[in-house]
Amino acid sequence: MLRTYRHRGFVLLMVLVVLAIAGSLLGLCADRTSRRALEAGIAARALQRRWGVRTLETACLAQAETILREGRREDEPPPAVVRLQMVLGGMTFDLVVADELAKANVNRIAAGRGTDAVRAGVAALSEGRWVLQVLPRPVEVPTDEVRTPKTLFVSLEQVFSAVSPAELLGAGAGIDIDAPAPGDLLTCWGNGKIHLRRAPPSVLREALKGVFTEYEVHRLVTLRDEAPEAGLGTLLSRLELDEKVRSEAEKWITETSTCHSLWVVARGRTRNWHRLSVRQQGDAENDAGNWTFEW
Repeated sequence: MLRTYRHRGFVLLMVLVVLAIAGSLLGLCADRTSRRALEAGIAARALQRRWGVRTLETACLAQAETILREGRREDEPPPAVVRLQMVLGGMTFDLVVADELAKANVNRIAAGRGTDAVRAGVAALSEGRWVLQVLPRPVEVPTDEVRTPKTLFVSLEQVFSAVSPAELLGAGAGIDIDAPAPGDLLTCWGNGKIHLRRAPPSVLREALKGVFTEYEVHRLVTLRDEAPEAGLGTLLSRLELDEKVRSEAEKWITETSTCHSLWVVARGRTRNWHRLSVRQQGDAENDAGNWTFEW
């Protein structure tokens, strides 16, 4: 009888060991399966995000001029920036389409008036709205490309000591923002010219410093608003400028745009992804170019 009990005790012990091993293996398999399912979900959302960003970039950047024209509201000046929101596959995307020639070009300011002028210009455009420290850090970029003005700033991150993409966009790129954000008024791209119709008065004032007086900028803004169909030549004639000033003005003022940008902000459950794409058409003084930044 004693041997029988010992045999039964050994069998019971073996059963418990097997159950413990089986439970451990099942737990390990369940953990691995859960991890793979989580990774698959993350990969699927990442693929969906990348697909959405690239699709919107391809569709919108090529049609930037059309979007800007159609974004004009009645009885308002032509917009330099248009904000849109789209949903693709259940994911929300904020879009910011802009005319880079309707913004103050920090490269032209730095090349013509020096780095201190960049600091003063940003402060003037801010009007106390941006809680950002201005710290211009120009770096001449060696390149074989033809660029006018000379490239000293390749990103607005060189203008501020520390700035996030959400701060550049204002309110995280939402469709409605209370006031222009840094990215609405400042640019590092384009040929340095300023778009007469789209640039707000503050940008025109800053972009034309050294070309026009404050009074002449005020008169130009008044004339363009009173005669939206009048061409640049007509408006300059009404200003009654001397030949030298008019020649300089024609060099830096334009009514067409050759550089556009598109921000795409993909809104996730725990964070947002930002992608900025800039496309510049070539002209007599600049090679064509494309720039992309991601955060």
